Amino acid sequence: MKGKKNKNIGLEIVVITASLLGLMMLLYFVMIVSFQNGTVSSDVTSRLAGQIARRIFTDPTQDQIMTTGLMIRYGAHLLLFFVVGLVTTFVSMVIFRRYYRILGVIGAGAVCYLLAYYTEYYKQFVEGRHFNQSDATLNWYGSVAGIICMVGSYFLNRLLVKLT
Repeated sequence: MKGKKNKNIGLEIVVITASLLGLMMLLYFVMIVSFQNGTVSSDVTSRLAGQIARRIFTDPTQDQIMTTGLMIRYGAHLLLFFVVGLVTTFVSMVIFRRYYRILGVIGAGAVCYLLAYYTEYYKQFVEGRHFNQSDATLNWYGSVAGIICMVGSYFLNRLLVKLT
């Protein structure tokens, strides 16, 4: 019995370490993307928007390309922070157990909120970038969606385990 318990503790340490490393790599990626130079960031978005607009419209106007670029930018904010919310909540639920799990979810929400706001706040110090409150709000909404999905999947898993 004692050998099985030691094996489980070793597995838990590996899972927690891997989860934390994955979260740190994701947060590093968010920082790299957030603090790109303004011209580099807008060039990438413009090229991508032009390619997508040409696939949607036969002969896209500049307004259609700009609208496509805006949708790409909004989608990127939502998707990136959805993943941040999902991963942060997963890591907090792995670390915190039993009744403390709710504290982990609240802590994940706090981390996501701070990250959503401050990645936008610090953009004003990057050349060619600026603070945009609507982007910070999109970041937060994406994080909340990720948190809700992870908590929902946890409860769905618990329900399915109970039913079997």
